[in-house]
Order: sequence, then C-alpha cells, then structure tokens
Amino acid sequence: MAQHKTFLITGAAGNLGSKLKAHWQNTYDLRLLDIDPRGDSAILRADLSTWDLAWVERFRDVDTVVHLAADPKAHVSWTELIRPNVDALINVFQACVQMKVRRLIFASSNHVMGGYKDLAEPFLLTTDLPPKPGTHYVVDGEPRASTPYGSAKLFGERLGKCLSEIHGLSVIAVRIGWVKAGANRPQDIPPERGPWFRLMWLSNRDFCQLMTQCVQADSAIRFAVINGMSANTGMRWDIEYTKKLVGYQPQDDVEEKG
Repeated sequence: MAQHKTFLITGAAGNLGSKLKAHWQNTYDLRLLDIDPRGDSAILRADLSTWDLAWVERFRDVDTVVHLAADPKAHVSWTELIRPNVDALINVFQACVQMKVRRLIFASSNHVMGGYKDLAEPFLLTTDLPPKPGTHYVVDGEPRASTPYGSAKLFGERLGKCLSEIHGLSVIAVRIGWVKAGANRPQDIPPERGPWFRLMWLSNRDFCQLMTQCVQADSAIRFAVINGMSANTGMRWDIEYTKKLVGYQPQDDVEEKG
C-alpha cells in the first residue's frame, strides 16, 4: 500500500496553483495557501512575506511543498517584487526546514535564462549553462526588462541548493516555460509574442504531469534544476534531462493544433 502523503501548494488560487489544485484534489490530501483565496474556502489566506505561525503550522507533517506563490508579472521593479518574490520565498523555504518537509518543488522560471533570447547562436539551453537572468520585450509600446524577476528566481534556486546541502531538504527547481491562464491552447498565443515565448509553451496537462513526476521522483534527489516545457518542435530548451531525472513524458507540442 502506498504511503499516505500530504502536499502543500502556495499560490493555490493563481494560474498555476488553481490548475494543479484541480488536478490533484481527488488524489492527494492538499493544504492550500494564497494571499488572495478569491472566494475559495479551501484556501487559507496567508501573506507569506510576513512570518506568521498561523500559516507556518500548515507545513507541519507535509511531505512535499510546491511553491508557486509570487507576483507573476515579469516586467516590474525590485520594489514591487521584494515582498512577494523574495521575502515570501525565504519564509517558505525556512518553514520547510523548520517543519522537516521532505521535498520542496520551486517554481523557477525561463527568465533565469532570458539573456540568451537575443544571442545569434541558437544553441540548446541546458540547465548547466551559466544563468543570464532577464529578457527584453515590449509592453504597451514601451521597452521592458525582466531582470529583477529573473534574478529573484535565480536567488530561489541558489537558496534551495544551500538548504539542501545544509539541512538535507530535497529541492527540485523547475524553470517553467509559459503557461497561459485558462485553456492555454497554442492557437490562443498572441502572434506578437514571437517564437521565443511560443516555443517555451507548457500545456496545462504537461504542467500537471511534470509537477506530479517531481513530487514522486526518486527520494535520493537532493538538489536539481530542470526545464519545464512541452515537447515543442524546434525549441531551444533542453527537456531530455527533465525526462531522465523525473520521468517526465510531455504529451503536447505547440506546433500541433489538434
């Protein structure tokens, strides 16, 4: 008989969290946290940027934490990101250590490698390449950069490595591609996004499968960084290591409209 396990999801009312919640809710015991539960009584309101034993206690006797909570806007300033993307991250990681959580799945981002976007040489982006946080793009006609966002995600990866080495916490950081809200279909991707964003698409079912594989992966994994994209034809992102490490088997391709 499989061992009974409890999973905790931060950011459970957000785009990623709500999809994972729906996928897992009839399979696992879930504890759900979000700064804005959006009317969902199953989700505990928690400002993770402020250490509070009321939400820290929810980590007790949890097997795996999936940390999705963050401000998802990639083009905002450090001032806007410090509390939700840095302070909250540190507190969640510390709560995992304090409550002896076995594994932490951290939602890192493709923006950790965004600096490779405009390089002329289209080599494969593996997770052992030097990080280059941030990418440049246009928002409402204005040039923007995602450097603070990408740098905060890189910080989360490195903090995970430190806590793994010091405390034995198993940490898998997933550099998630692009998961649109809602149905998240290839045909809904705005043309102006261009090939860089299009080819890092991650379908809803591939995202949920990847998270499931991460929580079920070999307990001997102490720290790993993996890419999280669908099997997109022509993309620069390497997912062979992801497949090998956690058994990920993506089902979708952004170039297939069926």
